[in-house]
Amino acid sequence: MRQYKFRLMLDVDQCLAFYQGMYTDVVVQAENGQTVQLPLRHFRPYISHAGVNARFVLTLTDQGKFSSLEKIN
Repeated sequence: MRQYKFRLMLDVDQCLAFYQGMYTDVVVQAENGQTVQLPLRHFRPYISHAGVNARFVLTLTDQGKFSSLEKIN
């Protein structure tokens, strides 16, 4: 399994654009410098009235498939 830690900051307007279908994916830079692209739908549980501003750890299988996304401190 591979893990990537990163911070995601999306304001309310950016989250609204996602819900309106303008965007489906987000590209982030992990703390190790690697760039990772993943569907925004995985962040739905973490979107609040203020948007998203948190650190996450993304876990992928050995085949590069999504396994989990967890909010961390």
